[in-house]
Amino acid sequence: MRKPALTLLTTAFVVLALVLAACGKKDDASSPAAASPASGSPSVASAEPAKSAEPPEPEDKVIRHIMSDAGFNAEIVQILKEELAKDGYELEHIVVNDIIQPNKIVNDGDADSNSFQHEAYFDQFVKDQGLKNISRAFYTTFTPSGLYSKKYKSFDEVPDGALIGIPVDPANNGRALFMLRDLGLLELKDGVEVIHATLKDITGNPHKFKFKEVDQLMLQRTLDDVDVGFLFAGTAVQIGYNPKQDALALETGDELPYKGIVAANNDVIGSPKIKALQKAYESQAIKDFYKEKYGDAIDTLEHLNQ
Repeated sequence: MRKPALTLLTTAFVVLALVLAACGKKDDASSPAAASPASGSPSVASAEPAKSAEPPEPEDKVIRHIMSDAGFNAEIVQILKEELAKDGYELEHIVVNDIIQPNKIVNDGDADSNSFQHEAYFDQFVKDQGLKNISRAFYTTFTPSGLYSKKYKSFDEVPDGALIGIPVDPANNGRALFMLRDLGLLELKDGVEVIHATLKDITGNPHKFKFKEVDQLMLQRTLDDVDVGFLFAGTAVQIGYNPKQDALALETGDELPYKGIVAANNDVIGSPKIKALQKAYESQAIKDFYKEKYGDAIDTLEHLNQ
C-alpha cells in the first residue's frame, strides 16, 4: 500500500509541474515581450524605464572682480555695474590694497577676475610666482607713464645728483630708466629690454642721479620727497597734472608692453560672464568717462581684442 501512495504523490507533483509550466508558456505567449519581431511591437523586457531629464544648472550671474582702489580703476566701478546689469549680471567689487594678492586670489579661484595691472607686470608676476590657473582675458587701456616734478618744469632745471623716485617692481622699474635714456641722461646696457631693465643695467650716469625705489601705491606720496618722480597717467591726472603738458618725460611708442588687461581664472576664460565683463569695459559709457575725466591721457584697446 505504501508504494502506490508514493506513486500517486509523485504523479501529483509531475502533473502540478506540467500545469504550472503550461501556465507560464501561456503568459509568455500573450505578453508583448513574446510578440513576433515582424509585428513591430517593442520588447517590454528590453526597454529601460524613461529617465526624467535633469534641469540644467542656472548660469552664474555674479562676477567677483578685484580692482585696486588706486588710479581710475575704482572710479569706473559704478559704470561697470550699470552696464553689466543690462545683460543680467551682477558685479561683486572686491578691493585689495596691494599688487600681490589680486593675481593669487584669482589663480586660486576665490575671484573670477581682476583689473589693476598691465600685461608686462602680469607676465612677470605669473612667471615668478609659478601661477598656472590665471590668464589674460582681454586688453583694456594704455596710459603712458611719465616723470613729474613739484620743483622743476623741465630736466634742464633738474640739478646733478637729483633724487628720482621709480617703481620697485621689476616690470615697471625700467620704464623710468628708459625715459631717462631716451633723453640722453642715462646710458643702459645694450640689448636690455624695458621690462627687465634695473638699476644694475645703468652703464653711464653723468648727472649722478640717485634713485629711490618705492611700491607702486606709494609713488604719489613719494613725489613730495624726491626731485623727480615716476607716475602712472591715471595717478598724474588725479592729482592735477596734464600728462602731455606737465610731464618732464612721457612714454611713447605703440609697442610698449604696458597695455592694461583684465586677468581671469582659466575656468571662466571665454565664459558668458567674462564676455559680458569685456563688453562693459568696451562700452561707450566707459569711453565717455575716460574722455571727460582724463582727456587724451587714456587710449582704449578694444581693437586688440578682435
